[in-house]
Formats: sequence, structure tokens, C-alpha cells
Amino acid sequence: MDESFYITGGTLPPDANSYIKRQADTDLLEGLRRGDFLYVLNTRQMGKSSLMSRTAMQLRQDGNTVVVLDLTAIGQNLSVEQWYAGLLGRMSQQTGQKESLFEFWKANRDLGPMQRFIEAIRAVLLSPVIREPEILGNLVIFVDEIDSVRSLPFAADEFFAGIRECYNRRSSDPVFERLTFCLLGVATPSDLIHDTRISPFNIGRRIDLHDFTAEEAMPLAAGLNRTDSAAMITRILYWTNGHPYLTQRLCRAVAEESVVSGDKGQVPGVRRQDSVVGEIPIPNTQNPIPISAASYVDALVDRLFLSRSARETDDNLTFVRSRILRSDADVTALLDLYLQVYRGKRVRDDDTNPLCGVLRLSGITSPDSGYLQTRNRLYAKVFDGAWVRENRPDLISHWRAVWSTPVVTRYLPSGE
Repeated sequence: MDESFYITGGTLPPDANSYIKRQADTDLLEGLRRGDFLYVLNTRQMGKSSLMSRTAMQLRQDGNTVVVLDLTAIGQNLSVEQWYAGLLGRMSQQTGQKESLFEFWKANRDLGPMQRFIEAIRAVLLSPVIREPEILGNLVIFVDEIDSVRSLPFAADEFFAGIRECYNRRSSDPVFERLTFCLLGVATPSDLIHDTRISPFNIGRRIDLHDFTAEEAMPLAAGLNRTDSAAMITRILYWTNGHPYLTQRLCRAVAEESVVSGDKGQVPGVRRQDSVVGEIPIPNTQNPIPISAASYVDALVDRLFLSRSARETDDNLTFVRSRILRSDADVTALLDLYLQVYRGKRVRDDDTNPLCGVLRLSGITSPDSGYLQTRNRLYAKVFDGAWVRENRPDLISHWRAVWSTPVVTRYLPSGE
């Protein structure tokens, strides 16, 4: 196995062998080339940062100036002034304009931090008069991990309002037509501006980042180096439904197991999974997967994700669980809604319903023709009906009260 083929954590390099191109790659690149304001808002480990890195490389090759602002790299225990100065510092490093940007920053202290930040971009990086030769083409700014602003000691509403202002100023100041933003993170547009006195963040176009299709995922078979690689990928997708992280994780595990054992797919003593996983039936197929491939993958799924320890320690499962159980929403109502989805009831994917938003951003569900569905069989197995009952706050409170109540035995008189 090529140890570098499968990368299951962090951002994939733009030239990674296991990078899977999806429709979002084309949509994002073409949109930013046109100067559209775009956002990629989805759950974690969907490949947002890898998509950004690859798109940024292509935009630079086109002759554009590209800046990537990872908001987690700026820090959290900061004042408003320090935070915006941190953003400017990251921009100066990537454009080579540190001296010019900070000269403008220091010379305009009478402006508020957000306005000073935007005007510094205009005066130094966009102005055709002041602009240095190194600043070429359009300026594309990626803002990654936007959900991290929730941990700041101040509201970041005006930052997103400032981005919207850059878009609106295109009509009155043509220089802003050279500036484009792309926002990425685990959020919804309504999450970006909370202050009701400020207009909602209502600009830009969403880029949908979907799970791998069977056709898209098949190139991952190249890293398995097995005679039954296609069958392995098919069985992996049976469990993951193309979830990027889960799919790459299982591919890597198959490849590693094959190298260690020299095994070509036979797993003695492992029976095929039951015909129903959770409440999702296994569909019939005219070309059933060989039992060896199915057993091999099923055994890895059980060890990596379904065992008690794996359910508690896997990063992806931990994120899904925490996002739901630690939500600011009504957790009981949230779990009730998820249980309806899990049981196959038609729950409309309603953008105006905050509970639907939480389910989508946790990754436990995905939209399908306007309705929510359980994301994949692996999630259905881990987050099943029993898991819902064990974690409903109302039931937890009930049983705590029951078990904390002293047992009193009342002796009845004879004849009663």
C-alpha cells in the first residue's frame, strides 16, 4: 500500500491521489472565476478545506491573488482590535504587502476595526494606483471555519455585515468588482448575523458539497491493491453511502489490513450482516457482493465504528453526537424529529425549521428530494432508536427521579 494514498485527517493536498472531484469542484471554481460571492456550509469532514485548497491553487494558476483566512488560526481570547489586526496580518503574509497594509492600519485609527480592515483591502490590495505589481488579477478571499466566531468574546456580526457591504459597494465603487469572498464552515446563512438590528446575511450563492457517488468513489480502489478492490469499494459505500471521511477511513483500513496479513478478502468466522441494519433494509441487487469482500469490510466496520470503545472515541461519531446532544436547541424535540427520520417518516427539509438545520449540520441526516433521510447505514447502526431513548433529556430526568426515590414498603393488614 502507498502510505500516502489515503489521507483521513485534515486537508488533502491539491495533488493527493485520493482526492475525489465532485460537482462542487466545478461549481466553486467557475463561480469564483465569475466573481460570485459563494459559501460552502456543511457538516464536518465533508472535504470543505480540501476543496478550498484545490480551488485556491487553480485560481492562482489563473493569475489571481488568493488569500485564505482560517479563523481558528487568529485565536479567541482577543479584543475586536486584535482580531481584525490578526486577519490583516494573515492577509499581509499571503500578499507580501505587510508594510503597506499596516501603515494604512496605523494611519486610520479613527476608523472602527471592521471599517479599517475593509478600507485597507480597498486601498492597498485593490487600488489600481497604490497596488504593487505582485498583486495581480482579482482578489479572492476564502474565510474558513467561520463557525469558530461563536467562541469569540464579542459578536462577529459586523464582520459578515462588512463582507456584505463589499458586495453591495460594487454598484457604486467598481474596484470592488475585483474582490470576491468564499465562506466555509459548519453553519447556515442565518447563523452569521444574529443582531436583529442588522440585516440578515442574504447575499451569495450556496455550493452544495455532496457525499461521493459510486462512480466518483471508484478511483479509491486504486489504493487498495487487491484483486477484489471494486467489490470492496462497493461494500464500503454500502455502509458509508459515500461519506468522505468514513469512506476514506475504511479504504485505508482495508489497505492496511491487506498489507499486514497478505489477505485477499477471506475472513474466517465472520458472518454476513443481518438483512436489516437499524430500520433501513438492505436493497436486493442482481450482482451480489462476494461474501469475502462483504465479510472483510463488515468486520472492519464493527471494529472501527460499532464497538463500544469506537463509538466513544471516533472523531467523526463524537462530533455528530456532541453537535446534537449539546445543541442550543430543544434536545428532546431534536431527538424526536431525528427519530421520525430514522423510522422512515417523511420529514420535510425545512430551511425555516432550526431543528432541521441542526440535524443537517451534525451530519446525521442528509436531504433527499426535499426530505431528510438518515445519512448512511453506519450512522443508522450507531445512532439508532435505543441511542435516542438513552439520550432524551426528559427520559434521563425521569429515571434519575425514579432511582433517587426511596423504596417504601407498606405492610397491608390481613384481609386487605
